[in-house]
Amino acid sequence: MQLNRIAARLTAALLLTSTLVTPTLALTGTVDTGTSVLRMRAEASANGTILKKLANGTQVEVLNTLDSGWYQVSYQDTTGYVSSDYLKLNNEDGTPVEADPAAVPAAASQETGETEAAYVRVISGPLNIRSGPSTDCDKVGKLYTGKIVEILGLQDGWYQIESGYINADYVAQADPSEVKESSKGQEIVDYALQFVGYPYVYGGSSPKGFDCSGFTSYVYKHFGYSLNRSASGQLDNGKAVSMSQLQPGDLVIFKKSGTGSKRASHVGLYIGNNQFVHASTSKVGVIISSLSSSYYTTGFVGGRRIV
Repeated sequence: MQLNRIAARLTAALLLTSTLVTPTLALTGTVDTGTSVLRMRAEASANGTILKKLANGTQVEVLNTLDSGWYQVSYQDTTGYVSSDYLKLNNEDGTPVEADPAAVPAAASQETGETEAAYVRVISGPLNIRSGPSTDCDKVGKLYTGKIVEILGLQDGWYQIESGYINADYVAQADPSEVKESSKGQEIVDYALQFVGYPYVYGGSSPKGFDCSGFTSYVYKHFGYSLNRSASGQLDNGKAVSMSQLQPGDLVIFKKSGTGSKRASHVGLYIGNNQFVHASTSKVGVIISSLSSSYYTTGFVGGRRIV
């Protein structure tokens, strides 16, 4: 059987690795899932703990084959198991291994859902979208911090998305459940981020100039929500959420020292990755700041979820 021949070659390759620094018969595999990611598990079972999620096009080292229809693989110093249904084997020279599909046991991955849609969140933005997988390729757009996008493949350290390619170093995996939870909030964030760099004007509530609560009111008004006009008043809008519960689009509200009896003195919009966008001061206008800054951490008085 073709599977037995593959297994025999893998065994020979593994024996060689015990005596040679660089194996000469190593097999690799390429994830072939279309627009999904493939789960790498700690055990050769659909119930095994998920160790990694491998994007379409990811190359792994194949260590062993199992009769149950799973491959033992290694990727980025992690060893685990993946369904044989979604991995194309390659010879040591990079050419595909020709296998008889009938000789490879099914892993029943269609029933157990070994693949899923893949999403990433931008953790360091703005992130350029390129026309190809290289910094030499043209810029075709940008993604701001906190933006979640679906990935279609992986090539040379770049994720392919619907509108182009992004560098994988500046994103982190996002759980599919986060997409549904934050889709409306993310839409609000995307709208708000276009005003970064606009001027601060005390009492302002338009692109000609914003103050902090004027900015949040203007953004939410675009989506049909009416907010109270002051930072203190916006403490009464929506429902309360703690700092650890914040999602993109939530209001983040602060009380700075020296502001007297006011319940709050500043407000912004949370955009993800512990950052928020706000109309700050007349010197800097609308900017993105970190909630990790002690200036904001100590002054945080609450988050409010409007959507």
